[in-house]
Amino acid sequence: MTAEMNWEQLLFTFILHAGNARSAAKEAAERAAAGEWDEARASMDQANAEQLKAHEINARVIRMEAGGEEVPFSVLLVHAMDLLLLAWSEMDFTEQYIALNLRLQALEMEVAQLRGQASDR
Repeated sequence: MTAEMNWEQLLFTFILHAGNARSAAKEAAERAAAGEWDEARASMDQANAEQLKAHEINARVIRMEAGGEEVPFSVLLVHAMDLLLLAWSEMDFTEQYIALNLRLQALEMEVAQLRGQASDR
């Protein structure tokens, strides 16, 4: 296998993991919207595992260049880095969204309880 094929394989692996992280975060948000908290947390755990794999490749590329190796410009590299940044952003948003939905659920339960008390009077 040539060095070019290895480089492309590395970049496609980077893209795969970054894309999987973003998808898992989006799934976590959908699960949270449905009140499926355990599933939302499991999806976020998956997103974290995938972003870690993508981040390890990103760090490897940075170390290559810092070590004096030539890192060839590639649209695939730009796409991979873009996907990783999007995944991180999506994950941050989803963590906030989950917390907000948990808070909303607690408030809805409190309102329902207060309404029940008011109707008992």
